[in-house]
Amino acid sequence: MRSYVDAFSPYWHPVAFSSELTAVPLPVHLLGTELVLWRTGSGVAVTHRRCAHRGADLSVGVVTPEGLRCGFHGWTYGSDGRCVRVPSQPAAPIPARARVSAFQATERYGLVWVCLSPEPAAPLPEWPELEDGALATVPLPVLEWDVAAGRMIEVVLDVAHLSFVHEGTFGNPEQPEVLPYEVERRATGVGARIVYPALAPATDGMPPRVDRTTLTYDVTLPFAAKLAFKPTLFYVHTVYAIASPLSEEKMRCFYFASYHPRLRNHFPDMFVKSELAILEQDRRTLEGVRPRAQPLDFASEVHTPADRLPIEYRRGVIALRLGKPVDGPAPE
Repeated sequence: MRSYVDAFSPYWHPVAFSSELTAVPLPVHLLGTELVLWRTGSGVAVTHRRCAHRGADLSVGVVTPEGLRCGFHGWTYGSDGRCVRVPSQPAAPIPARARVSAFQATERYGLVWVCLSPEPAAPLPEWPELEDGALATVPLPVLEWDVAAGRMIEVVLDVAHLSFVHEGTFGNPEQPEVLPYEVERRATGVGARIVYPALAPATDGMPPRVDRTTLTYDVTLPFAAKLAFKPTLFYVHTVYAIASPLSEEKMRCFYFASYHPRLRNHFPDMFVKSELAILEQDRRTLEGVRPRAQPLDFASEVHTPADRLPIEYRRGVIALRLGKPVDGPAPE
């Protein structure tokens, strides 16, 4: 089985919202690697964060027309990682080893994505509805949790926990039964549609009411989940959770929602407040789970049919670790 870093380095992972990347370099972490991002005339450059000269932090450097200039001695690096200027020896040839590792970066859905391998193993998630102008979006502050990226996605997919962990937000503790449902396994991930009797909050003096909400799950491996909520008598809104692995036991999650433009005046504030409360309930639960790393089998756990969606998702992750097709025979 491949190591965690080797298995997931060939995939695109988000490292920042595009809005975070301004005229100054931005330090980020991905899969145990220190990186620095900066804007160029043609897009985003990303390299290792430490200067090849004396190990200085390039994220406190300066972006120039030539590239990223180190704040320690002024060595300047192009977007390909090669040093293009050594101010202390302007007439001397620049040593061939004067370079830092450079990686691929791209922007989509308001995020900066990085791949640590020369060739990505898969494309970015396909969410065209976020680019055709038909929907509005609202982001949450970046979530940084002491838990594996895969654990985060598993909880997004876990309908059985809703009635317990999310009591007081939308969970319905009086109706915890999960009725049978089907899971679609495909080459890029998994999907399912499940109806949950969500408990709508009390309003205008009226008691809470049950709203049979259709939950449509669409997961792109390794760590991107799209979940559409369709209440009985309301517009659909969709959340997007992309967990970026800092290490095998720690992640940052970029989380946002799309919604009908008619809700623009009210939905953003309401969504951010309610979703942060829901995610805090998940964080408290997940950070207490052991191991923090996503298990590579099912031997230490006991499952029921209600757990089928997170189980099939984990099987997909295990297949990636084994180098096997995701939609092939299920790994044991």
